[in-house]
Amino acid sequence: MVSLTIGAIQNFLSSPTYVLLVIVLMLVIAALWSMHIPAGFPPGPRGLPFIGSLGALATDPVYNITDFAKKYGDIYSLKIGRERIIVLNNIELVREALVKKQNAFAGRPVVHSLDLFSEGGEDIICGNFTAKWKILRKIAHQAIRNYASGDKLEKLVTKDAFPRLKKAIEDNNGEPFDPQPLLMLLVCNVMATMCFGQNYELEDTEFKDILKFIKDVNESFGNGLMADLEPIFKYIPTNGLRVYKKILKAWFSLIQSKVDEHKIKMHEENVSDLVDDVLKIQADAKAAGEDQADLLTDVNVRQIVSDIFGAGIDTTINTMYWCVAYLVNYPDVQTKVQEEINDVIGQRLPMISDKGKLPYCEAVIHEVMRIRTVAPVSVPHETIEETSVGGYNVPKGTQIWTNLWKIHMDEKYWKEPEEFRPERFLDEDGQALPKQDSFLPFSAGRRVCVGEVLAKNEMLLIFVCLFQQFTFLPPPGKEKPSLKPTFETLVTRCIPYEVVARERISISGESCT
Repeated sequence: MVSLTIGAIQNFLSSPTYVLLVIVLMLVIAALWSMHIPAGFPPGPRGLPFIGSLGALATDPVYNITDFAKKYGDIYSLKIGRERIIVLNNIELVREALVKKQNAFAGRPVVHSLDLFSEGGEDIICGNFTAKWKILRKIAHQAIRNYASGDKLEKLVTKDAFPRLKKAIEDNNGEPFDPQPLLMLLVCNVMATMCFGQNYELEDTEFKDILKFIKDVNESFGNGLMADLEPIFKYIPTNGLRVYKKILKAWFSLIQSKVDEHKIKMHEENVSDLVDDVLKIQADAKAAGEDQADLLTDVNVRQIVSDIFGAGIDTTINTMYWCVAYLVNYPDVQTKVQEEINDVIGQRLPMISDKGKLPYCEAVIHEVMRIRTVAPVSVPHETIEETSVGGYNVPKGTQIWTNLWKIHMDEKYWKEPEEFRPERFLDEDGQALPKQDSFLPFSAGRRVCVGEVLAKNEMLLIFVCLFQQFTFLPPPGKEKPSLKPTFETLVTRCIPYEVVARERISISGESCT
């Protein structure tokens, strides 16, 4: 009897049914464990087995992430694929992490798409917080500083790049047009001249290639890479991964061709653009010895140039596109902007020294950056050591998201935050208020945007040029631009729109009708 029972058990254990039951049981255990919130972590949605709350990122991700804060509090944890992420949703938490404990929170997570984009973290944006990264950031800051203020940037914007945009607008002969491609031409020419000493026209093949790259990369990030969620997919040649690698190969080839051209013709006495600056720093490092040279390899040079050029284009275009949309919707604000420009500048070209003298113009730009934060969750951070935030222990290697959208819409600091109100950045006398702690469009701490000063000055010059020389109106009989945000890979974008432009002054400064 015992032998029969043992035999039956052995037969069952060796049967396909048993194997299937074991597999099912293991999957159930793994599924339940994948929904487990580690001890000591902030509360948050458990999400679905294995994928967590990935579905929340599929549609209106920024709104969904912000809604979680209403339910779970200003610090909560979120599971995306394998990663358990901590999301910070108020300025106090962000300042505790990124400012007071900035070294502990200064890392970057290794995400496959960003790892490919940065060629293994060899850049400024995605590189991890190491001694080498600090030196690379210092080099980038040194190169940018030469163009962030003074007559170099003024010339790039007002004399080199803006006349091309002005001519393109005039060529429309008062017909409706989408300003985005023209803003792309303007901003791309500013950055291309600064980085490469080169200008583009609308029909230039290389200019079209750059625009295509920006569009293709945004679409690839928007579709997502499976390898970002499950590392094993790094080794599976999915169509999305193949397309993404092809896009990056073309981009790196373009940047490297510019670097190589500069190497051939470079002379120390003729440093004329940012690539020259970086190459000179590299040459000086090589002359100082092998150890120094290893800190700035050819890959690092390519990545630094790629970061400065690429990051300087998309975010500035996006912000200026929102500015035009808002001022078409708020003609009274556009009128006030133009009155201030008339009073302070008149018909001369704007200069960096005008900064501080145009408080209303600056307030409008700040309000656009607040109400439509183009990077609403910023770039993720990662803890490089065990630390804490908001009273919770945070293990080393934990990914941290800063919800700048929620911070810029926090009613504790912004009265009626959904209202477009530039005056919130001004005092009763119309002068600029000191920078508010709860205004962080460029993030904060160790990973604050290295090009912040350049971006602010560039945007002010572009903004003043646009509204000094044109009044933007909705096309006759058509609706004004939509101010409803759309979210693409956690980037806030404006729905494409058309406007008509009425010239206010000529390029020579004579009044126009």
